Amino acid sequence: MKRPARYYIKLVVWCFIVSSLPVILLGFFSYAKSSGIVLQKVAEEKALNLQQTQLNVEHTLKVVDQAVTHFLGSGLVGDALNEPLQPDQYQMFNELKTEMNSLQRLDSGIGDMYLISTAGNWLIHNEGLFRLDAWSAANPVVKWPDLPLPSAWVTGGDLPSPSAEDCATIVNLVKKLPLTAYKSSGMAVVQIPACRLGRLFSAGSDQEALVILDENGAGVFRTGFISEGLEPSLKRSSALFSPGSSGGFDLNVGDSRLVVTYRKSDYNGWSYFSVITADRLTAPVREIRWFTFYICLGLLIVFIVLSWYGSRRLYRPIYDIYRSVVSRQRTGTEKLVDEIQFIGEQVHALFDTKQELESKLRSHTETLRAFFMAKLFLGGMKEEEIAERLESFGMRSDFPAFCVLALQIGSLSGTRFQEKDCDLLLFSINNIVEELLPENVRLQPIVLGRFQLTVLNGSGQLDGDALAAARTIRNQIKDMLDVDVKIGISRTGARWSELPEAYEEALDSLKRGSALGEADIVRFSDLGGTEALRFSYPYALQEELFDAVKLQDKLQAEPLLERLVQEIVRGNAHPYDVQFNALRLLMNLLGLAGVFSIQLYTPIEQQSLFDQLFKLDIASEGAEWFRTKLIAPLMALIDEQSEARYLAIAKELVKIVHEEYDTDLTIESCADRLHYNPGYLSSIFKKSMGIPFSAYLAQHRHQLALRWLRETDMTIKEIAEKLRYNNPQNFIRSFKKTQGVSPGKFRELEIRQSADDGLASKGGAG
Repeated sequence: MKRPARYYIKLVVWCFIVSSLPVILLGFFSYAKSSGIVLQKVAEEKALNLQQTQLNVEHTLKVVDQAVTHFLGSGLVGDALNEPLQPDQYQMFNELKTEMNSLQRLDSGIGDMYLISTAGNWLIHNEGLFRLDAWSAANPVVKWPDLPLPSAWVTGGDLPSPSAEDCATIVNLVKKLPLTAYKSSGMAVVQIPACRLGRLFSAGSDQEALVILDENGAGVFRTGFISEGLEPSLKRSSALFSPGSSGGFDLNVGDSRLVVTYRKSDYNGWSYFSVITADRLTAPVREIRWFTFYICLGLLIVFIVLSWYGSRRLYRPIYDIYRSVVSRQRTGTEKLVDEIQFIGEQVHALFDTKQELESKLRSHTETLRAFFMAKLFLGGMKEEEIAERLESFGMRSDFPAFCVLALQIGSLSGTRFQEKDCDLLLFSINNIVEELLPENVRLQPIVLGRFQLTVLNGSGQLDGDALAAARTIRNQIKDMLDVDVKIGISRTGARWSELPEAYEEALDSLKRGSALGEADIVRFSDLGGTEALRFSYPYALQEELFDAVKLQDKLQAEPLLERLVQEIVRGNAHPYDVQFNALRLLMNLLGLAGVFSIQLYTPIEQQSLFDQLFKLDIASEGAEWFRTKLIAPLMALIDEQSEARYLAIAKELVKIVHEEYDTDLTIESCADRLHYNPGYLSSIFKKSMGIPFSAYLAQHRHQLALRWLRETDMTIKEIAEKLRYNNPQNFIRSFKKTQGVSPGKFRELEIRQSADDGLASKGGAG
């Protein structure tokens, strides 16, 4: 057979792709990773520098604030505020001036300090002592700051500042005097030229800038490159930041793209910005990009040569293999087939088989194994199907005999556990049994209702082995958990289809053994029971019920459910048979939900359903329990698989919150009322409203608290009780976390704001 040229070309191209693709991917991901690391490190460096700048500035401001507060809180200032400072009081003036000069000698950048007394009608600053009325007349443009708080940092102003050093901006610390008095009789203004704050830091170059804005967006300090429109853009951005926040964003100013790192102070509300041009930021990245490009290009050229040379040597064996396989597969007229395609088809067939087997293994989880065991105990499966499923789950099915061990927790009095811990104890015991017994002598242990069940496999001596295993389990549980248990052992069976009967025998051993007051381990064969336990199940009636559920026919489903439960009770005289068939109905309903891709309950919740079912009086409570727990939710979920229905449910929950906010509302209580699964209801609410149910409830209650604090005289305790807090302290903590201040402080600020608004309106009317 002559070798077609296209095969050789395909091989060359393929070798080139295989060899070059890793280089391209390596270059791409290497560049992406390294450039990302570089950008991250640069961003972290800028963030650290900006944080250091903020710390330096705030340290200076806090030092000034503390020193001035200490001076203004002294007895000297307090005495002088109410004195006229006449010539005979020169000593007091001299002491005040000396202290003020001392403050300016601090390495704090203070340029000047004004000390004003409205009661004494005087003003002191670097140029001396002045009468306040005369000085105000001489400086009519000066307007003293009107602060809502006793102390604040104010940028700018029209106070003269002889020591401003040509600074465009003055930072003022304004304090009302006296510091602790409700009504002020004076004021202190400390001036710091922003230029002096600039000595604490520096910007990198003409491609980097540092900008500080005050809480109102006014510029405090700026250094570095000048870009028209930068400061207004930063001002708009700073208004969106919350105190204490930090981060970064991109900003387009004119034709320039800038990268901004910001921090907003929770001390005085100032915003700190480090601005760098994108070109400067990405300069190292560009170097990495070109370096990576040249390296990858060189490697690609090398691989092109190697691909051409290597393909010539590799092609010959491939072609020989192809001819050898074709000669054994074909008969008659020879049909041209691509060698690579032919060999690839054989390899694909092998891989498909392998993936199919791996998919089967991955699809069978521990939960499915436990679910299969529950179905195995319920019966209804053929012997061949059971053996096949056991093998697919990795469990042996070739044992000549088996028996069932049913374990029940004894009395918990005198132990560290309570009745509510039974479920947790059963799962712990199940794990103990799983670790204690080797896999080659048992099937998967499970918890079903109030019992832990284990199927033991073995030989003809299994009865004695089961008794020994039960003793080992009992002793191990006693040592580890200090809990007494009772274990029932069924008779030995030989066919897997007899497992439901063995399960019934094990439960019957527990019941009859407890009634007779016998030992903790009871074998069914020791009780004298020889008659096999029997049960019946109305399959035809179940199918009618399932059809009604599928059609969402509530009027038809409810009477069918009543009849089905009555048939289960009437057809099984023994209580265990009734529970067994009720459990079968439960499992079949869960299987019906799976047909519609609906998960009514998680595996753990299904275990809880088993527990509830075993506690029920099926005759009187069974129909209502199945209706509320399974039939109604399943029919509702089938009907509500639409977005419009989700919104209706969310609106109903919102209505409940608005009408019953003063009750102990939870998503679980709402779910019980609306007959939904709590997890399902919670997911619907979050999908429709955008926030979890608990967050919406807390948000609504907080808004009510704000309104009551503004508009009513209700005490904090009364509001806390009305909003269902356990105690007022919990309400105060929650309110402060959301609002930033305590409820009492919030009410005080609202009252003060109302009073200020009233005074302002009277002043305007006058």
